[in-house]
Amino acid sequence: MGFSPQQVRAMSMFQFFAALHGWMTANVPEEENALSDREREELWAFVSS
Repeated sequence: MGFSPQQVRAMSMFQFFAALHGWMTANVPEEENALSDREREELWAFVSS
């Protein structure tokens, strides 16, 4: 998430979990928006070539 240990220690539990929730919302795809198997294979073929 990019916080230093000192910043994490200075946060309340609420602040930390709010930041964690925001990070997860922004960086973890929802199932409906996830790549299909075909899209995943095409992407892997493109990246690995």
